[in-house]
Amino acid sequence: MTQALHPATDRVEPFPSPPPSCWERLARLAPHRLAAIEACLAPAPHALPAGIVGRGMDLERLQALAQDLVPALVPPALERASASRQLGHLGGRLCAEAAMAAASGRRVGIGIGIGIGESGAPLWPADLVGSISHTRGGAWACVGLRPAWSMVGIDSELLADADAVRSIVELCCTAEERRRWFPRAPDPLLATLLFSAKESVYKAIHPVVRRFVEFDEVELVALDAGRGALRLRPVPGGSLAARFDGFELTAVIAGDQVHTALVAGA
Repeated sequence: MTQALHPATDRVEPFPSPPPSCWERLARLAPHRLAAIEACLAPAPHALPAGIVGRGMDLERLQALAQDLVPALVPPALERASASRQLGHLGGRLCAEAAMAAASGRRVGIGIGIGIGESGAPLWPADLVGSISHTRGGAWACVGLRPAWSMVGIDSELLADADAVRSIVELCCTAEERRRWFPRAPDPLLATLLFSAKESVYKAIHPVVRRFVEFDEVELVALDAGRGALRLRPVPGGSLAARFDGFELTAVIAGDQVHTALVAGA
């Protein structure tokens, strides 16, 4: 598990105005490295519907190519953050801008960047909806055009270790989830899937509800591992139940990584 709290609620000072494009700043700082860094981009591993563009990047490759440039490319609020935090932020933004360009039919590096909201969540241009995730080894982003798409949330996690599994079951599950899904020794893959799915739900609905959503406000009600399909729903009687019937998510398991996605049309 790579995050103890929702990634979108990292305590980062807001930077609401769209910043300059990370790719444009990179081109000014090190134009001779631009092609090599752009070559690090790959399709995101998440299961996404047609019309949603996903991009990913290996952070070790990015670090090898741009380690000395990272501090100059992150916002002032992250100047004192750890090197890994800065690298993950930059990788996520580079992926997001590349996905934005592809979704809009533009060349990478043309256009504005992505601001930071009061909760730390990305501020997307009004005509786009998107989501960003990263682990210690990779960064990913996906983007769709409005009004065709209304909500997008992705999350990526490394397979939870024993301590993380215990925390997920104790702190991130409802009583019904513990009874139904973890009646005996918790399964690390199931725990990671559940945690990641809740993160994807949170990221997708955060621009709509505009508040912190607790882990026990939604629960896993169906899982088809063979199809990589999950269904979560708001806990009955909770405030989210009046706004959402349920959430259909996809999951991809790739080695020791779990990638979940929630994408909703208009």
